[in-house]
Amino acid sequence: MKRIVLFIIAVFMVLGVTVNTYAQMDQALVYEALRTVLPFEKLEMAGYLKNETSLRMAHGLDEFMKFKNEVNFQANYSIKDNVDFFTTIRWFHDGLYSLEEARYTSIDSKEKNRKLKVPEKMLWLRDCFVDIYTDRLDIRAGKQQVVWGTADGIRILDIINPLDYREWTLPNYSDIRIPLWMLNVEGELLADGHLQLLLIPDYQANYYGPAGGPFTLRTVDVGAKSISSLPPFVTTTTISERPKRNFENTKIGLRWRNVIGAGYAQGLEYTLNYYHGYDFASAAYTSVKIVPGGYFKLTRRAEGIDVFGGTFSKTITSGAFGVPELFKGWTIRGEYAFIKNGAMNYGTDANIEGTVDVDQFNYVLGFDKNFWTNWLFSFQFIQMNAKETEKFDKNQYVLLNGATRGPLGDQETTLSLKISTDFMHERVKPEVLILHTVGSERSDRDWRISPKVSFEVNDRWQIAAGAHIFEGEEQLLSGQFDKNDQVFFETKYSF
Repeated sequence: MKRIVLFIIAVFMVLGVTVNTYAQMDQALVYEALRTVLPFEKLEMAGYLKNETSLRMAHGLDEFMKFKNEVNFQANYSIKDNVDFFTTIRWFHDGLYSLEEARYTSIDSKEKNRKLKVPEKMLWLRDCFVDIYTDRLDIRAGKQQVVWGTADGIRILDIINPLDYREWTLPNYSDIRIPLWMLNVEGELLADGHLQLLLIPDYQANYYGPAGGPFTLRTVDVGAKSISSLPPFVTTTTISERPKRNFENTKIGLRWRNVIGAGYAQGLEYTLNYYHGYDFASAAYTSVKIVPGGYFKLTRRAEGIDVFGGTFSKTITSGAFGVPELFKGWTIRGEYAFIKNGAMNYGTDANIEGTVDVDQFNYVLGFDKNFWTNWLFSFQFIQMNAKETEKFDKNQYVLLNGATRGPLGDQETTLSLKISTDFMHERVKPEVLILHTVGSERSDRDWRISPKVSFEVNDRWQIAAGAHIFEGEEQLLSGQFDKNDQVFFETKYSF
């Protein structure tokens, strides 16, 4: 059965490329006819069809980890010269759980259908907003993504939208951010200075797949096993406390963005950011009372946080410190975030004892340069720091990593390297991303290596292939997927 599916994919790719030239001519005629007949002369439409298939390496490529077919449709309607409406609809179906039905019998069929196979609730509606442009002020109102940070493979200041973690962070962040309803206003106060204001009444938590899924976080699996191991006479209850969508709980974001136009720092772009809202990764609070007819209550609570941060980026074009060739051609960038009043669980590996307030300081320094004309090397030094502001018994317990429920050090250091280039006039684009956590004996084995090659067959068709390789202990971010090494293939048709 699996070989038949792979054969169909290959035939589909070959036939698609063969008939594409003729299809483009017919499609252009149909498109123009529709624009003539329909009363939407200012309507622009685009989209794509995409298949994503991945196979587990540990089982000799004989086990599917994903067989997702996706349709993406985008529409932009120009209401006036300075007013546009834009929407993106994305629907997908992952056939993995039919192809590998015997491997996922532990997951309730309702959870597979609702939480894994298709978009959850309204996640099929990606963007839906109105843009209003003026000479000094731009307004975007509706469901949208806002990107504050641009670090490779990790989020530091990219905190406005929650994430869909069903495939961990393997897809592009633009595909796994969960858009929120908000008002986004940006005004030009100086020639190169802009102030952005975000008002966000909407709240969504990070989205996690159910226990037993291909990329279920370890903390979800461990939590499910803990509850299932309780005595049968104990009642279990899980309560999710979400901020109500009202004026009082409206989240606020402010960003000042400026480019220095003269002097030694000419060309330096920087931002100063402030965010007042709620943590998307809810902390867990437990209440246990083991008596005849006792109960176990788990409360997931979104903590209010304040975030102070910023970014900077500077390309050195004429050397540094008076030396013409020193660092010439390098781009130095960074971002940082101080998160005040967050919350983390503490306990022992896989076991939550309690919850304390914490402050976090996270930052990344990046160094980018093109070598040999078009080989881009991007190196990052990343540190995550957590400091509890409430006391707990450190002789017995440690802070726990929210994603793995493993021990978390006061300081976690990660190094990353991304290398990318292109051939055949940018039609062939190979790249590789390497993430490595260092600092402790256990974390020295935490690796992720993700090579990928994409090929633009023509204006409509694009194919890609690559792999994700994980190595490390299950208590760590990459190591929790140590048995999930995979190769993947993508086929995309744009229209």
